[in-house]
Amino acid sequence: MSVDEPQLKRRPGKDAAVGTLSPDKQLQHDSSHTPAVSGAGVSDFVKYSSSYAFMAVLALSFITRYYRIWDPAQVVFDEVHFGKFASYYLRREYYFDVHPPLAKMLIALGGWLIGYDGHFLFEKIGMDYMSNGVPYMMLRGWVALFGLALPPLVYMIMAESGYSVIASLLAALMVTFDNALVTQGRLILLDNIMIFFMLASVYSYVKFYKQRYQSFSVMWWTWLLSTGVMLGCVVSCKLVGLFTIALVGIAVIYDLRRILDIRRGTTIPQFCNHLGARAFALIAVPIAIYLSLFYVHFAILTRTGPGDVYHTSQFQMQLIDNPMTKSSFDVHYGDQIAIRHRETGAFLDSNIGRYPLRYEDQRVSSQGQQVTGAKEKTDNSYWIIKPAENQDAFAQFVARRQAGEDIPKEELSKWVVHHTDLVQLQHAATGGNMRTHDVASPMTSTNMEFTTLAPNNTANAADTVWKLEIDGAKSNSTLLKTSSSFIRLVSNKHGVAMWTHPKKLPEWGHSHQEVNGKKDPTDKSTLWAITDIRGRQITAEEVEAMAKKQGSMSFVEKFAELQGLMIKHNNALTTVHPFQSTPLSWPLLTRGISFWTDAAQRKQIYLLGNPAGWWISNLALLGFAVCLVSLEICDLRDIDVVDGVVRRHIQRSGGFIAFAWFIHYFPFFMMGRSLFLHHYLPASIFAYMMVAACFQFLFVHPYQHFALKNWNSRARALLPSYSTGLIFAAVVAIQIMTFVFFAPISYGTTGLTAEQVKSRRLLPSYDLHFQK
Repeated sequence: MSVDEPQLKRRPGKDAAVGTLSPDKQLQHDSSHTPAVSGAGVSDFVKYSSSYAFMAVLALSFITRYYRIWDPAQVVFDEVHFGKFASYYLRREYYFDVHPPLAKMLIALGGWLIGYDGHFLFEKIGMDYMSNGVPYMMLRGWVALFGLALPPLVYMIMAESGYSVIASLLAALMVTFDNALVTQGRLILLDNIMIFFMLASVYSYVKFYKQRYQSFSVMWWTWLLSTGVMLGCVVSCKLVGLFTIALVGIAVIYDLRRILDIRRGTTIPQFCNHLGARAFALIAVPIAIYLSLFYVHFAILTRTGPGDVYHTSQFQMQLIDNPMTKSSFDVHYGDQIAIRHRETGAFLDSNIGRYPLRYEDQRVSSQGQQVTGAKEKTDNSYWIIKPAENQDAFAQFVARRQAGEDIPKEELSKWVVHHTDLVQLQHAATGGNMRTHDVASPMTSTNMEFTTLAPNNTANAADTVWKLEIDGAKSNSTLLKTSSSFIRLVSNKHGVAMWTHPKKLPEWGHSHQEVNGKKDPTDKSTLWAITDIRGRQITAEEVEAMAKKQGSMSFVEKFAELQGLMIKHNNALTTVHPFQSTPLSWPLLTRGISFWTDAAQRKQIYLLGNPAGWWISNLALLGFAVCLVSLEICDLRDIDVVDGVVRRHIQRSGGFIAFAWFIHYFPFFMMGRSLFLHHYLPASIFAYMMVAACFQFLFVHPYQHFALKNWNSRARALLPSYSTGLIFAAVVAIQIMTFVFFAPISYGTTGLTAEQVKSRRLLPSYDLHFQK
């Protein structure tokens, strides 16, 4: 006898066995004992209605996702990122992104299968695909396969969960005709790939849970491992896939509680076997998949690329053709060096221009020579690095070098710059020493101004002394090198670190970046690198020596470094975006996102969910909450309002769906990064499932008579009444009509007049284009 087999007598309808949040097999167990409908009383159409419904959903999903997928033939919204990343995989050039690699590797796989070489880099929205020879239709069609699979998966989940054909079909059709899911599902984007694995995880877990009376059988293991594999895939697409892991994890904990119940006769060794199997399949397997995909990620991206700059010098030097492997020289005092900010790429610059006497806020400046950050390297970007001490000996050393004297290596090594050295930076073009002092900077009043000071001004010379710190240095003997050393310049007197940010100075500052003294010198944004030494050329012997010195990094080291950067930069995505929105506004669908516009033809793609469907979903979620409270009150008062099987199913299966919606939605309220409507799409699918669950609870009776055992099993009945059919038809008709009405802005295939655009502006916050 299986340890999962119920062994307790229960009061009908009240004392249900300890269950889990997942759909209840007890419904199917009980329904198998209801009077069977004879074959003569059920038509073949009804018998096979579930298969017909599935095929209809598949066909409609194909039509909605692939309709004019070639239009527009231009880069749309985040295709600018994810199409580019796919090209980097095909070129094997390293890039950096805040999301894990699976979805992007799958996009690249589609390109590789059709022979695309990654020559196009999707540099900006609106770029033409045809003229650049990009097989964009095939790439979009490949991604659309995942979007195509969503409605059928929803149908399968509902049917496997014991819902009727009509309820399962309702959920699938709501997803099929959702404008936002269709828009996302036909472009080179990540979300539908992630949602595919999310739904596949839920489907696998439902199938696994239904095997609970055949514990440790082949099918039990198959669906348990399938759940783990799908969970590993969903989190490997986007880190928000952790929400799906949390959903399944909490359901498993609830299930383990049921198994541990001593009334079920479970021994401790048996419970440990259940616990160990689930830990292996649902923890170890997803972790292994996540790690494996990053291993493949590193194995593919072996060449230097745009993502190098985010990493440490040791990481960068693992990449083929990385500049650090070709131009990492020791820096000597007296060298003219160019210094570039790590995060923004701006070069430390100065010129004869001076700060204005007064800024716009009426603060007064020093009127000193400007020190700024320039995007392009020029003659003004070079600085002579000098020791703050031993000036006489340094002057003699410089004179010998300028005279062309061949200085022995042993003596030359004495003038290499080291970690924690005190240095001065003299601007090569104007002669001033870089200085910070107790004057507020132009744009950041809490930080200190950077300027220059004449070398003969000894009274304020202390302001020009900098402590040079090499990031990651383990001792003061660490040498400063070009390219491979990341440094901080910390004022020895004031303790502030040289820093810049992307915001541009006004016209008087030549639209350069502001450079100032940041009070937190340990901040990672204060790191700079020396890109080159003026006039220094690498020799063949040095190339060979660098290749020998290049230390390797293990996979674990590279993985840990990348994970830290992903989390850091994801949390730093706080820049205000014109189409960002708050989680509170998502279910209400108060605004969308502009994906693409064509002013000449008055076409646009505007990401917007199906307003009717989303608002109906909100009512269903609210109604379910009211239902749960009402059932609990009735239970406390010993009032029977519904059959026990119905109660268990709505509480467990409906509760699972409601919790799935909750866990994929409410965590966004705790995030500080910029958020967008598309973050709600996973939760919106569970909201659609709740519409179907409420429909079944309210209109499909007797409940057990219409329940499906599997998605492709024979049905015993289709509609309980004509009125139920009419309600189903009305809801679906509203969903389809709303979908068709908003289709022109979902597909971007039809130009609209100003009046037509305004008619689709159901809410004033719908910031559609071409309203005039």
